[in-house]
Amino acid sequence: MGRSLALFTYKMRFFFGPALRGRFGPLAYLALILIFLPQGYAFGYAIGLSLRTLDAMAAILVLSAPLATIFSIGLLYSLGAGVTAHVSEFDFFLTADVRPREYLIADLAFQFVSLLAAAGLAAGFAAVAMVLGAGRSIVAAVPLFGVLALYVAFVLLTSQVFVILRIRFPKVPVRLLTLPVIGLSLLPALGVAVPGLPIRFDELPLPSIAFAALGLAVLRATPPSLFDVAVAAAYLVAIAGVWLTYSKTYIFHGLKPTLTAGFGQVDFRSRMEMQRRIMTRLGGVTTRIRLRTDRGSDTGLMTRFHLVRIWRDGSVVFVGLFALLVILPTSLGGARANEIAPITVTQTLTFLLGILAMNWAFSERENLWILLSAAKSPGTYFRGLMLSFAVIGLGMSAAFLVILDLARPSRLAIESLALPVAAPIAASFVATAVLTRVKLKPSAFSFAALGIFFLVSLGGFLGGLAAQAVVVAARVLGGLAAGAQAVVLLGFVIGLAALGLRAVTRLAASFRL
Repeated sequence: MGRSLALFTYKMRFFFGPALRGRFGPLAYLALILIFLPQGYAFGYAIGLSLRTLDAMAAILVLSAPLATIFSIGLLYSLGAGVTAHVSEFDFFLTADVRPREYLIADLAFQFVSLLAAAGLAAGFAAVAMVLGAGRSIVAAVPLFGVLALYVAFVLLTSQVFVILRIRFPKVPVRLLTLPVIGLSLLPALGVAVPGLPIRFDELPLPSIAFAALGLAVLRATPPSLFDVAVAAAYLVAIAGVWLTYSKTYIFHGLKPTLTAGFGQVDFRSRMEMQRRIMTRLGGVTTRIRLRTDRGSDTGLMTRFHLVRIWRDGSVVFVGLFALLVILPTSLGGARANEIAPITVTQTLTFLLGILAMNWAFSERENLWILLSAAKSPGTYFRGLMLSFAVIGLGMSAAFLVILDLARPSRLAIESLALPVAAPIAASFVATAVLTRVKLKPSAFSFAALGIFFLVSLGGFLGGLAAQAVVVAARVLGGLAAGAQAVVLLGFVIGLAALGLRAVTRLAASFRL
C-alpha cells in the first residue's frame, strides 16, 4: 500500500502542481471550477423539476441519461490508453519493484480524485439543485452524491478492466467488444425515442438503470427496490472480482504514456504524435476532402481552409464524439427533454468551441508569420476562422434538432430554438475576437486559457438569450405567428453574424504575433 500511496502522490503533484504554482497560485484553477457551478446548478434543477411530473419509468430514463453518458465516455477512454501513465513513470517507477496491482490501485485513486477535484464541486451543486427541484431537503444531496460516486467508481473499474484484458489477451478483439457495451448503455434511450416498443427499458438490468433507480429513490424519499440494490451491488461485486482476478497480470509492457504534461499544459511532441496517428488512420477519408483555391471568395477560401485543417488534425473526431455522447442521451432522456436539451446542447457546443479556440492558440497562432508578411490584412483569415467555428457549432445544433424532432412528439417553440441556433454564432464571434488579442503559452494553466473558456461560454449564452428575447418580443408585442417568429430569428442571426465579421475584421487589422 505504501508504494501505491507514493505513486498516487507523485501523479497528483505532477498533474496539478503546475496549475497551482503559477503566478496567481491556485486562483486560476479555482476560477475554472467556479465557472461551471451555475451551469451545473441549472442542469440539476431542470432535471429535478422534470421529475415532479413524471412516472417512475420516465423518471428513471431521465436520470439514466447522464449516467449512460459517463459510462460511454469511460469506455471510450479504455479504447485508447486507459491508464494515466507519464513517461517519467516508465523510467523510474515501472522499472522498480512495483507490482501491477499496486500501480493500478494508484492509477484508480488518481483518476477518481482528479475527477473529484475537477468536477466534484459542480456535480455537488447539481445534486443540491436536483433535490431542491424535486422538492426534497438539501440533506438528500448527500446520499444522491454517494450514489453518483459509487457509479463513477464502477465506471473507472470497468474502464481499467478492459485495458487489462486487452493487454492480457492480445489476440482477443477487446476493443471491438467494447463498442456493443457502449450501445447497450445507451439502449434505454430507445424507450423514449420509440414509445410503442413493448420493452420496459426501465426494468432492464443495466448499470445506468439500476443506479438511476437508486437515485430516484433518494429524490422521492421512497425505499429503494431490492431488485435495483441487487443489480447495482452485483455489477460492483462482479467488476471488482474481475479486477482482483486480473490485476496481478503483468501489464507494463502494454501501457502507453498519456500524461505528457500537467493540467493546462501542452506537450507539442505528444500532440504531434497523436495527430500523426489520427491522420494515419483517417488518411483515406481526409484525402477526399480537398481545398480548392480556384473557387469562391477569399473569406470562403479561408473558411474552407480552417474546416479542412480542423478535420485533418483530428479535432473534429473529438468534437463529434463528445457532442454525440452528451447530446444524444439528453435529447432522448425524458418527457421534458424539450426544456433541458436546449440548455445542454448550448453548454456542450460552447465548451467545444472553446476547446477548438484553445487548440488554435496553442498550435496555429505561431504559423501566422507567413500570413502577416503578405500585403493584405489578416482580416480574411480571421473571418474564415469565425465562420468555421460557426459552421461546426451550427452543425452540432442541427444534429441535435434532428434527433429531438425524431424523438419527441412535440416541436420546440421558436424561443427555445433560438438558444442553440444563435449561441454558436455569438460563441464563434467571441472566440475569434479573443484569439486576436490573447496569446497562450504551453505552460501551466493560466487566466488567459481560463478567459477563453469563460468568455466563449458567456458570449454564446448571451447571444442565445438575446435571440430568445427578440423572438419573445415579436410574439408578445407584435403578435407574430411561429413562421414570422422564425423569420425574425433568422434576421437576428444574420445581423449577429454580420456584426461579428465586421468586428473581427477591425480587430484583426491590429493583430500582432
